[in-house]
Amino acid sequence: MADLQAGRHDAACPLLRKSYRLEKRPRTLFHLAECEERAGRIATAALHYDEYLDALERLSPPEQQDEAARQKLALERRERLDADIPRVTFRLPETAPKGTKVTRSSKASPDPVPVVLGVPVPVDPGEQWVRTEPPGGPPRDRRFFVNRRERQTIDLTVAQPGDEAKTVRYSRPLEPVPVLLPPSIDDGMSGRRLGMYIAGGVGLAGVVAGSIAGWVTLSQKETIAENCRDSFCNKTGEEAIHTAAVASPISTASFGVGLGALGVAVVLLLTEPVPARVGQAPRRHLGAAADPELWAGGSAREAVAGMRWVW
Repeated sequence: MADLQAGRHDAACPLLRKSYRLEKRPRTLFHLAECEERAGRIATAALHYDEYLDALERLSPPEQQDEAARQKLALERRERLDADIPRVTFRLPETAPKGTKVTRSSKASPDPVPVVLGVPVPVDPGEQWVRTEPPGGPPRDRRFFVNRRERQTIDLTVAQPGDEAKTVRYSRPLEPVPVLLPPSIDDGMSGRRLGMYIAGGVGLAGVVAGSIAGWVTLSQKETIAENCRDSFCNKTGEEAIHTAAVASPISTASFGVGLGALGVAVVLLLTEPVPARVGQAPRRHLGAAADPELWAGGSAREAVAGMRWVW
């Protein structure tokens, strides 16, 4: 935090990332997003702001209240960044061998990440690198630069066996494209969804218990009729009356609890936001595994696209 406040972003951001890996606190995500934004990595900052807002729904009401001021700041900053994020569309030639891998990296994020082809990808402004690596062929790197609000498309080339590695700078404007965001790295089950599952389980258990107790009650009817005459019953009849007297209220209570819990589960399902978000209209990005063919043979696990909408 001292590095962040002093403007030493190159030192602060890695430490905040490490801190979040050790303990996944929403507040750490907020400060990490703040650090990336100040360092100019606005696409990365927007992703972390979204992750912070998603994490709030898993907090208890008192914890959510403590985060109210930061939540408001995160919403304002996220909306402001949206228009400034540059986006790049990468395309492979039709002649690219099946299984060709495409990755990208930057000075701030040197670790290569898989590229989703044919869709606009949010990237941080500045110098970027994209690599194509066909099976059995040498990798080919391409350097390009992108500015805030810029849209680009890059037609990639693939080296053939025997070609030498080649690096090219490339930049070409493209018409504005829809907003797309990378998937969240940490998306757990919401408390609302967990409550719905619990209510559904309790409801089913109540209905089953009520059915069993009801069957026991009805099964005693014939025994009572055979062993009781004019309000006088033998020992067998008295035992049957006692069993029915115990099972009947259990059946009624179990059915009541079960149907009530099922009703709660249905209400939670029908009224669930998409997704729930503390203190705001629903707004979220969704991760979806891309068709492996879109990634020129890459695995569905590696090729991931994100979508976000606002209403």
